[in-house]
Amino acid sequence: MASSGLDPEALAFVRTVAGDAVAEEIAGDASTRRFFRVRSKGHPTAVLMVHGEALAPDSPIFTNHRILSGIGAPVPAIIARNERSGLLLVEDFGDLTLQRHLLQATTGDPDRWMSVALPYYSQACDLIALMQTRAPAAIRPADFAARNALDRERFLFELGHFDKHYLRGLRGVTPTAGDEQALLAFYEEMADACDALPRVYCHRDYQCRNLMVRPGDRLGLVDFQDARMGPYTYDAASLLRDSSLDLEPTLVAEMLDRLVRSIAHPLAVGPEEFRRDFDLMALQRNIKDLGTFGYMATVRGRRDYLDYVPRTQESIRRTMTAFQRWHDPFEVFDRLVLDRQAGHR
Repeated sequence: MASSGLDPEALAFVRTVAGDAVAEEIAGDASTRRFFRVRSKGHPTAVLMVHGEALAPDSPIFTNHRILSGIGAPVPAIIARNERSGLLLVEDFGDLTLQRHLLQATTGDPDRWMSVALPYYSQACDLIALMQTRAPAAIRPADFAARNALDRERFLFELGHFDKHYLRGLRGVTPTAGDEQALLAFYEEMADACDALPRVYCHRDYQCRNLMVRPGDRLGLVDFQDARMGPYTYDAASLLRDSSLDLEPTLVAEMLDRLVRSIAHPLAVGPEEFRRDFDLMALQRNIKDLGTFGYMATVRGRRDYLDYVPRTQESIRRTMTAFQRWHDPFEVFDRLVLDRQAGHR
């Protein structure tokens, strides 16, 4: 068997499932996990996930998989697992992300964008509704998702991560005492506002790079190990204010209408309130994204993440200028965060 970087223990684990298999390392996500495509005669390809550390039997990846598969969400089947070695062999959903598919399918013909994207985003929005309406009955008290939430403390942590790794780390900014006071007040207000929203089951990173296009134009959902309770507009904001893909405004408007019917109405939330809550969550999510991009570029050496910065800056700018409550902190953000003339370290 070709090891392609697999250690003997991982090789032995794969051989228990498919003795004649070969494994090839494939691109992973922003985590430290490694991924290998496993091929063997007479079997469909599979993906080996190497976590680099032991996994508890009640690890979030297992409990969230149970929740999602139990409600009919399209997540990869688990074929085999070795918790002690942190190894997981799962169904192969391929390499075609929704992001890649849309970029490839509409290259040179932007007029096709809406017709190509609409069926996939309709599926994606319906999947948000599925998770929010059916997951609560599948969550057990001891599950990670029941014990962890996107709450005020978490939002403050993410805003602090942005402050450290994007503002100071990537841009090299040292705020004045007045600017720092304004930023801290903004972080507190935003965390409080997001924490006050109705709380549901969230994927937590529900964007086009975690939605896979499968045969039959079906979507598959990956990278769900961090799913937990959080604001009801969180996944919608991740999907429709995606930092890694430009979305047509008409598509976003249509999908927001769809979500008003499927997730806002059951919570007795009206269309205007839903859209305000969506924009609030999108603003927090986009700021968090900048923190992630700064961290990946300066700590992990992944400068390719900086390609997403201008789009994210523009999304933040549009949201902050559209709402009176953010006009004061916008002046500071405009100078320190959104000024494109300032270089990156």
